[in-house]
Amino acid sequence: MMKNSFLYMLLVFLFACTASEKQKNGSGLPFLGHHDIDPVNSDTVYHIVPPFAFENQDGAIITNDNVKEKIHVVNFFFTSCPSICPKMMSQLKRLQKLSDGMDIVILSYSVDPKRDSVPRLKRYADENGFSTVNWHLMTGDADEIYELGMTGYNLSAMEDESADGGFLHSEMVVLVDKKGRLRGMYEGTQTKAMDQLLNDIKKLQKEDE
Repeated sequence: MMKNSFLYMLLVFLFACTASEKQKNGSGLPFLGHHDIDPVNSDTVYHIVPPFAFENQDGAIITNDNVKEKIHVVNFFFTSCPSICPKMMSQLKRLQKLSDGMDIVILSYSVDPKRDSVPRLKRYADENGFSTVNWHLMTGDADEIYELGMTGYNLSAMEDESADGGFLHSEMVVLVDKKGRLRGMYEGTQTKAMDQLLNDIKKLQKEDE
């Protein structure tokens, strides 16, 4: 469907990295995405994830209000994914266990929402032993999910007949702070990278102290 999808994914990732800016105080973690300057007071205005509303595995509507003032991590997947998803979701399950008591939220958006219905997501979560207390597997309108991935989280998310399983999505996991700003990207299939994510979550917690 998309001839240059790999190139697009690479460009999105490079954009996210090159648009980062180190914080002068606090955690020291970068702000990713496009920055603007407020013409009134000359303050930097950082990229913020736009409003969203999708159903989770229990049929509840999850919006940006559910993660307001909460550190959260985000990824894209689909239940029939034959390649990177099992490893990535396993790493997120491990992260969830290691971060128990840290008051974080995990949002996993399906790039195949037509097949990944609410019951299917519920079954997938149960079969894989995911605790859904603070983990939402999301489904909804495909175009809205793809748009949110690319313009909200700077991640590729699209249908692509040439990709494994028919869908192309990034293997990166995004760290979002309590104000909805992108603060880090991590290879979701790699244990070392996810350990770094856990450490950065701890840094963000101290940032608000």
